[in-house]
Order: sequence, then structure tokens, then C-alpha cells
Amino acid sequence: MIRKSLKTHLLAAAAVAAMAAPLPAFAAGYGLKEQSVSGQGTSFAGVTAGGNGDLSAMFFNPAALGMVKNLELVQTVTGIIPRSEVKSARATRVTGSAITGNAAPGDIAQDAIVPSGYIGYAVTPDLKVGLSMNGPWGLVTDYDYDWIGRYHGVRSDLRTYNFTPTVSYRVHPTLTVAGGIQIQYAKAKLSSVIDAGLLASPLLAGRLDTTVDLQGDAWGVGATAGLLYEPMKGTRIGLAYRSAVKHKLKGEADFTGPAATAATFRDQSITAKLVTPDSANLGVYQELTDRWAVMADLQWTNWSRFYELNVDFATLPNSITEEKWKDTWFVSLGTAYKVTDALTVRGGVAFDKGTVGTEHRTPRIPEQDRYWLSVGAGYKVNEWLQLDAAYSHVFVRDAEVALRDTGTGTNRGRGNLNVKYENAIDIIGVQARITF
Repeated sequence: MIRKSLKTHLLAAAAVAAMAAPLPAFAAGYGLKEQSVSGQGTSFAGVTAGGNGDLSAMFFNPAALGMVKNLELVQTVTGIIPRSEVKSARATRVTGSAITGNAAPGDIAQDAIVPSGYIGYAVTPDLKVGLSMNGPWGLVTDYDYDWIGRYHGVRSDLRTYNFTPTVSYRVHPTLTVAGGIQIQYAKAKLSSVIDAGLLASPLLAGRLDTTVDLQGDAWGVGATAGLLYEPMKGTRIGLAYRSAVKHKLKGEADFTGPAATAATFRDQSITAKLVTPDSANLGVYQELTDRWAVMADLQWTNWSRFYELNVDFATLPNSITEEKWKDTWFVSLGTAYKVTDALTVRGGVAFDKGTVGTEHRTPRIPEQDRYWLSVGAGYKVNEWLQLDAAYSHVFVRDAEVALRDTGTGTNRGRGNLNVKYENAIDIIGVQARITF
């Protein structure tokens, strides 16, 4: 009776946590790797091969579902503490005049709590079914409306909620294959300021500022696929693919400004395309002894899909921001040591390549190359409960924005903008695993 009640409450908690997840202000591109606390302890090394030993590996490789023995529930909660502080900023118009405003907006990142939930059940020893609930993509950056880069962006808020029913099947004693359907909800809010005075006449530059707040949402569908190969006991190789998800966001644009701009900038409907990138993972897990294991992971992400941000207004010309992101690689190495039958300690390092160069980086996502250093531990409380915790410090290279307004093109009217950022991230996670 106690276990039945606990199972019911954890299922409900996992669903609520996944739906309520706020998203952090700073991540690789706008991706969120923080989907497994046991995996975080090794900087996600080996997680594609199930090296963390629990169902949270299913996010990285659906074939990890095949490791479930009976019924397994995993709930993670991760606190992300990013810092993206503006160290210097300068902005001018195409005419050469300075754009006035706040040149020291401080830390534009926001702390966040990111939960995820997993459920897996063994229908037969070979056939398993499961469900994962995650927020795989998201960002929040926030400036004041009077900062000197306001014409390029003020607030950016993207949130996604992913539900992935999954099936795995062991086709051979050494090989498990799996696939899942991503059901994804995306919601975006973007704010900026329009230099309406400059668009009317250089003499009116900065005198008719009009704010615009955009918001839209959509549902999309994608897929996941993976395999887990165990050629011998203690050796596992995982390979997985997560497809892109295409969204057509629909919503509203709300304008606020002086009476002189009201006739032109009227509230209206908008649409925008959002395509979250596809990715491919390769993971290896190797036990050196009955207590010591080493592992590695390699991930490719197709960020070049994010070529531009294009918002289609009902009555106004499209708003276009060039992004021109590049595909990236994430590589990690880690180890785990079983101190006792109950206690396992972990450690790992990783390199996460940035998505964009200085000439196309925008103040909405001032990201750069990241270097991960992680530690973690798992403790088996009893035969059905295990608790995990992890801490990561992410060293992030200083980022620079250097956007140019030539009087034509996508930055017309937004001004020249030079900003330098100092970045870092701390990540603390806890996780509960319950098996029946």
C-alpha cells in the first residue's frame, strides 16, 4: 500500500514538474543538457550508453529504456545559476551620433529550476515502454528598456515542453533498439524598441521610441531513435538521434509608444517559424573493474538550422535578424567509482563549442565556448530508492557582440552595437530513482 501510494504521488509530481519548468537564461545555444543529475556528475560522459545506470539516460538515448527491469521512476530537479554580465557597451547610429541610455545593465541572466521526469515499464523481458517529460530548449535574457542596445533586443524568452512516449525492444541478447515520438509545445516572447523617430527623419532619432512585445506559441512533432549494444558484460556502446521539430508560432504584437507613432505601429497578429535542431549522440561505457568504470560521449547538434529570426507581421514589413549559427560538437570524458555497494562517486569534464561568431552574435543570446567540470554521487538508500546529487561549474569564454548598421539590410535603424560580456554557470542537481 505504501509503495502504491508513493508510485501515484511520484507520477503526479513528475508530470507537474515537467509542465512547470522555468528555463535558464544561458545555455549552449538555447539547448538544455540538464536532463539527468546522475549523468551530470560525469559531465554527461557515457550517458548515451546508459553509463549513469538509470532511466534519465532515456533523454539522450531512447534505447536506455531497455535497461529497466520492472517499473522505474526518476525525477530530477536542477538549479541553474548563470551569470552573463555586461562589462562594457557602446552604441551609435549609422549617422555617427551616440545612442543614449543605460550602458551598464549588469547581469542579464536569470537563475532557474529545471525539472524532468521519466517512467519506464517492462512489458516483457525484451519489450519496454516509457515516457519522458523534459524542457529540452529554452532561454531567458532580460535587459532594461532604456539600455543602449534596446533596438537590437530587450527581453528574450523561449520555453519548450517535451513529452516523448518511447518503446524499446531487445532484438538480440547484445542489442536493444528503440524509438519515440516527441510531442513538443513551444512558447516564445520577444521584446525590443523601435527607433521610430529615426525611421521618420534623422532629426527625430531617439525621440519617438516605440516598444514592441511579441508573443506566440505552437505545437510540433518529432522523433527519437537509438540503439544500445553490449558486446560483453561491462561494455556498452550507445548511438542515438533526436530529430528537429518544426513550429509555426502564431501570436500577437503589442506596441507602446507616443501618439505620433500609433497610426503606423498598431497591435496586430504575427507568425514566425521556429525549428529546434536535430542532434546525434555516440556514447561509450567501460567497466575496468567491478567498482571502477570510465566513459565518454560525443554529440553533434545541427545549429545551422538557425539561420535567421524572421517575424511576419500582418500589416508591417517582416522583422528579420540574421543569426547564421554553425553546427557544434560536445565532447565529454568521465569516470565513476563504487566506494561501497551503496555509494558511487563520479567526476567528468567536457567541452561545448559555441554556436556563433562575434560578427553575428546578438545580445539576445551572448553565448560562447564552454568548459565543464563536474562531480557527483549516488547513494542507494534501500532496494527500491536511490538518491543522486551533482555539481558542475561551467567556465564560459568572454563573449563579444559587434553588430553593424549600414543603413540597409536587417540591422537598419538598430544602430552599431559593441558589447563585452563576462560569463559563467553553476549547476546543482538532485535526483530520486524508485524501482519496483
